[in-house]
Amino acid sequence: SRFKQDERVSRIRALKAYHAPFSVLDRQTVNRPIEELVDEVHKDPSKASDLLLTYGKVALKAHEKTNCVTEVLIKDAEKWIKEGSVNLKGSLAGIPVSLKDTIDVKGYDSSVGMTINVHKPKVEDGPMVRLLKDIGAVPYVKTNIPITLLSFESANDIWGRSTNPYNSKYTPGGSTGGEGALLALGGRIGIGSDVAGSVRCPAHFSGIYSLKCSTG
Repeated sequence: SRFKQDERVSRIRALKAYHAPFSVLDRQTVNRPIEELVDEVHKDPSKASDLLLTYGKVALKAHEKTNCVTEVLIKDAEKWIKEGSVNLKGSLAGIPVSLKDTIDVKGYDSSVGMTINVHKPKVEDGPMVRLLKDIGAVPYVKTNIPITLLSFESANDIWGRSTNPYNSKYTPGGSTGGEGALLALGGRIGIGSDVAGSVRCPAHFSGIYSLKCSTG
């Protein structure tokens, strides 16, 4: 667990530009409708990098406050934008999307909060990530969960405990709790999973919207 936390610290440290203060442009970006942001990327694909910078800053600030981020994908996200791995003509072109820790991304662990799953990076993107890239979304961070997902909080031995975005003495809920904290603090779209309340509970605890899609 210490290795994973040290790895996270070094990845965050390496993101020099993302530690800069929030600019006027950043503030405008987080308040604009997604449709407008997508339209701008359709007209000028270089805008996707600007969106990643803004939401990368949001994620690092949210993480500092709540310990909500697990895997940091931002350096790879920069490459995906430059190399054309994401479809910048798609319906979510350039929009950074955060992912529950269990969602598979090539080159990264999906730990489920269990040490047995550490040092086992996925050999390919899972279906959700392939779908997101196909419509132009940019996965940029993964977020914290409880061990085995069976809890209405988000704490485990690998990543530590996430806290509520409004009060550090409280929980952000679970099992998609890291997502709830990040979205409440300025993230835009996050992907979770829900069998028995795993997106509904964090949404309630953090005062955000969630959608629980039906099977199929």
